[in-house]
Formats: sequence, structure tokens, C-alpha cells
Amino acid sequence: MERVEDFWSNTTSVFFTSFWRWDPATWGTVGFTKDRGKTRRSNLLKELSDPFITVCYITGNQTYTDPKLKGMIAGFYLVSHETGDRDEFTHPIHHGRDQEKWRHSLRALRAFSYLPEHRLSVRELDPALLKRALSIAGMGEMLTDPAQIALLKKTPWVEVDVYTPSAQAPKIDDPLPSQGQVRAGPASKDGYVVSAGTQQLQRELYILRLDGDTEAYLGKPANGRSIYKIGFSVSPDLRRQFFQKSMPRGAFQWSIYRTSTQSDFERHFSFDAAVTGENEMKNYLAKNAEWLGGEFYLATDSQINTAWQEGNLTAKDFKK
Repeated sequence: MERVEDFWSNTTSVFFTSFWRWDPATWGTVGFTKDRGKTRRSNLLKELSDPFITVCYITGNQTYTDPKLKGMIAGFYLVSHETGDRDEFTHPIHHGRDQEKWRHSLRALRAFSYLPEHRLSVRELDPALLKRALSIAGMGEMLTDPAQIALLKKTPWVEVDVYTPSAQAPKIDDPLPSQGQVRAGPASKDGYVVSAGTQQLQRELYILRLDGDTEAYLGKPANGRSIYKIGFSVSPDLRRQFFQKSMPRGAFQWSIYRTSTQSDFERHFSFDAAVTGENEMKNYLAKNAEWLGGEFYLATDSQINTAWQEGNLTAKDFKK
């Protein structure tokens, strides 16, 4: 597979447009509306490299826009010159909505999200872009300023799933049985593409909490305890989003309970330091809380807070 950095080159076109939301897993296309949009697509294909980069920022004019994404540059696609109808490149959940819009589409080959902790706002890229918001929404525009393109390239990003009708769910290794903990995964090298800037980012320990009726979820008394997920990542919020998307829509929501930086701890630069801290949390929780499989635990506030302190202090003191 060609390295993504190779596409960020002088020979790759960079297109800029706006979306109402950012969900590449169900929306694998960049599209244009009505006859004017069809003409725009035809003209662009004469100008754009194949593939080309499409950078997307999120507008705030829809009720279902994520407030955290309003006015932010969410990510980018690698888009081919393969033309088709919008519904060929989107999940069926979209087929009955806004039926006149974006019918003249181009297939997205891959998708990449900027890390939530590092996303740029449109104003940070170019304040003048907002003055052309209506034009950008309908027709998009080419980016040619080398400084802007360099900024977009170096802002940390990770590859995410893009919709394709033949997509298969990723395989998940079975947890080790009956140990109260599982091993941390290896540092990502293959199958999970990140920017060079992202690879150099420091890791944070994190704890997520599942908010909702814990006893209803467990099917037994919780005795004042909550369900927690522990781990480490360069982007805890992206991990939270991943786990939330893996669940059906309902009353249960994952929230960020702790991250190293939010708790006045330092990020832990090395992978090994972060693993050591994570393992210390697992060791404590395996002995004092109830293991629910994987990296999930049923714990009291006191137990999870003690595990958190122990994990971060261990990671801080790690010596390779």
C-alpha cells in the first residue's frame, strides 16, 4: 500500500470543502448537487490529480452537527476519479435523506481524521475562507498555498475506516482468560496508518467511564460501582469515539473520566513507559476491582482513582 505521505506532494491536488458531519465509516464520497454540481465535477476532474486529497471542515448549520466539530477541520479523504451516484458510496442509512443532494459523486479510497486534541479551526488555516463559506459548501475550492498545505500535512492525523459495500469488521484478538487483565497491544506499525507527526506524539494514559444505568447493563447489582475502560493513546478522545461507535445508539455513553494531561500528569513519551503505567493500573484493578474482560473493570471511585495515581506515577518513573 502506498504511503500516505507520498500523496502529500507537489504532484497531488488538494481540494477544500465543507461537510455537515464527519463520518467516513458511513460516507465514502465527495459529491456535488444538481446540474451545476455535475458540471463542477466534470471540470474538476480535468484539473485534479488522481487520486487527490479532499480536506473537510464542518459547518454548523445543521441540528445534528457535533458542536465540538463546528468550524473545525475534521479530516481528509483520498479521492479517486471514479464517478457514480451518491448512494453507491454511502451506507444505506443515508439513502433516504437529502435525496437531491450530492448525487454527482466521486469515490473516496481512504479517510483520515485529525486528532481531536490537535484539530485546526478554519480561522487558523485561513480566516478569509469563512467569507467564501457558501461557495465552498457548494463547489469547494483548490488549495494552492504551500504554507496552508504544509500545515494540513503536519497536523497529527490517523487513518480511519471509509465506507465501502464490501467492508469487513476488523478482527479482535481474544483476551487472556481468567487473569483479570490482558496484555497491551504492540505499537502500531502495519494496518493503522498515522502521520509522521502523530508517530512522534507522546502517549497519554486514560480512563473512560460508561455512563448510564450500570445495573441494567450488568444485569446484577453494581453496589455503587461503575464500568471503566483503561488504556493509553496519543488521542484519548479518538479512542472514546471508537468505543462509542461500536455500540448501538441508546442510553449508554462513554465519557472521558481521566487523561494524563487533564489530571496534571505528564504525557509519557515512550510506548514502553505508557505500557508500564497501563499495566500498573491493570495489576491494581485485577486485585481490588472486578474484571469484566479485556481492559474493562467494575470499580468504585476510590479504586479507580487509586489505580490512576499508581499507573501515572509508575509511567513517570519508568527507566528503559
